[in-house]
Amino acid sequence: MVLTILCALLTAPAVAQVRAEYSPGSTLANAGTVPDPGFSYSNQIWYNSSDRLYGPRGKLIPFHGALSVTTDNNTVVYVPKFQFLHAKLEFLLDIAISNGRFDARDPLDGDHVIRGAVGISNTNFVPFDLGWNLKWLDLQTGISVYAPTGRYVPHASDNLSSGFWTAGVQSGATIYLSQSKLTQASIYTYYGWNRLQQGTGIHPGANASVDYALSHTFPLTSDGKWSLLVGPAGYGQWQTTNKGGVGKVNARLLYGVDGVGFTTNLTSPYKGLFVGMSALFEYDARSTYEGRTNVITAGLNF
Repeated sequence: MVLTILCALLTAPAVAQVRAEYSPGSTLANAGTVPDPGFSYSNQIWYNSSDRLYGPRGKLIPFHGALSVTTDNNTVVYVPKFQFLHAKLEFLLDIAISNGRFDARDPLDGDHVIRGAVGISNTNFVPFDLGWNLKWLDLQTGISVYAPTGRYVPHASDNLSSGFWTAGVQSGATIYLSQSKLTQASIYTYYGWNRLQQGTGIHPGANASVDYALSHTFPLTSDGKWSLLVGPAGYGQWQTTNKGGVGKVNARLLYGVDGVGFTTNLTSPYKGLFVGMSALFEYDARSTYEGRTNVITAGLNF
């Protein structure tokens, strides 16, 4: 069991198969809110690190090493002025640059392994997304696709992309808990179906991700143009179907992990400029690593 999980980690520096393509904790607040018409850009640094590995029953496995992944997401969003089905239309393109590092000693023979890769990873695009603004609720739902645009060679140790396409459905809700809309609950879900991996015959299992937050926005100026959103947040990510094209033991190793922490977001009046930060600590991991996630995001409207 130890070797099976370690092999999955060793052959996936970008953590493509040990975890889902979606980076958990990326969409904690305002998950159901589509931007106003026009172009917007955001840059998000997503970082996850761990030195703990857990088995399928949540038991700690002797693992002398560390795993870290940094992803720089460059996202452009376009919302046209016209509406469809009384909803805003949203189109999104996210080009990600990944930096993954695995540094460990095999618990069986003591060999020291260091692997890593830096470069363009999978590209995410949303060809169709609808958003509704209601009195107490903002909703959005659409299709999200991940394409293996980065370097990938079957069985190589320095791959940057997953080697397979992922198609999924996403949805989000921003629930306003006060008439001023300063207090909100937010939830974002993504469910992805993975295609066959190129050159390996492996069919990764489907996965589900959930981000959530309960936050309050504090006006920092009398006109409210400067404001600070803060609140507790968390996420969960789980593999929902068996993996194909592998041995029976490996096929049934469905991973899962949860995280909890806080999120904050500072908004300014200058072209919607904002800066956000989140810190989350993982728990209840099964068949995967467990660590901590930090997210820093900044964006503006054109």
